[in-house]
Amino acid sequence: MEDDRNRVLGPPYVARAARWGIVAWAAIGLLLVAYFAYRYVLYPVRIIFPPLVVALIMVYLLNPIVSGLERRGVRRGWGSLIVYVIFLAVVGTALSFLVPLVATQVQEFAEAAPSIFRDVGRSVQDVFDQFGVQLAPTAPASESVLDFFGRLVSVTGTILNVILVFVLGPILAFYLLVDLPKVRRGIQALIPARRRDEVQHVGRKIGQAIGSFFRGQLLVALFVGIVSSIGLWVVGLPFWALVGLVSGLFNLIPLIGPIIGTLLAVLVATTTETSGGVLALDPGLPLALGSAIVLLVVQQIDNHILSPNIVGRTVRLHPVTVMLGLLAGATLLGLWGMLLAVPVMASVKILMLHVWDTRGTWPPSPEEPVASRPSP
Repeated sequence: MEDDRNRVLGPPYVARAARWGIVAWAAIGLLLVAYFAYRYVLYPVRIIFPPLVVALIMVYLLNPIVSGLERRGVRRGWGSLIVYVIFLAVVGTALSFLVPLVATQVQEFAEAAPSIFRDVGRSVQDVFDQFGVQLAPTAPASESVLDFFGRLVSVTGTILNVILVFVLGPILAFYLLVDLPKVRRGIQALIPARRRDEVQHVGRKIGQAIGSFFRGQLLVALFVGIVSSIGLWVVGLPFWALVGLVSGLFNLIPLIGPIIGTLLAVLVATTTETSGGVLALDPGLPLALGSAIVLLVVQQIDNHILSPNIVGRTVRLHPVTVMLGLLAGATLLGLWGMLLAVPVMASVKILMLHVWDTRGTWPPSPEEPVASRPSP
């Protein structure tokens, strides 16, 4: 009987097909579990995700420093408090210089926005005129008092949500930083003893990938925002601080973010009538080319020097996979989903590779316990 079994399962193509079948069914099961978890557990409480994302980013950013102080004899609570105070002081000092400049440029941009979009609409109409297509302008509908108050309530609610996210998020991050070892021990206690080493090994790989992504992306976004602002000021682009800030923030979103910053810079350059800075390029095509070259050089430095060394190579995903993940994240959770798409896909990739390496064998080998690390 055993010989018949080995004869049937022995050919390489049968073993390969069985291995792919195991991985395929495992992937289908994970997708079904993820769908039901999202639909019936996560979606009803989706309001907790924005502050939780902010908290997790701060934890991944500050935990290495807190852990380093703890290894040097500083109690974790005091270490978390010291690091938190220094971090908030640095961020507050930076915002005290940045907010007035950006606020002024935002106000100027809001005043110039009607003429900018009018010029853009005129240019688009000129392009369609070449094909004999006439765009019918839509007349603004009269706004009732109820519509006005509805928009006011909507804007007020959005502002309150933003304040809630960036106030509650740091508070959650502080408590997580202080109690992170207890949280880890509690999670480990829920894992069966014979699987604990394996789960810890996979968890460390996922934590390294996510931590590398968040810390690296924040540092790269800071570099892109500062250098882009300086370069755009040099070529003479109006609203250079605002455009640089947008470029840095959207650089957190892979592939799509740099395109948004470049389009905004070109839009401002082709519709403005003034320029300044060191080079003071003429408004229009020269200023648009200068701005595009500045942002292109910054992106090349990011793609070839900074990201490979700062973000690291722990998150290796195909561009098509990243694009599909970004679209799925935007559909499910909006901007926050786009920020989480890459680390989530990296975690899924690590899990699938682990299943492939340890479970995707046929015939199944006798289960062996994972070797635990020697105790110090």
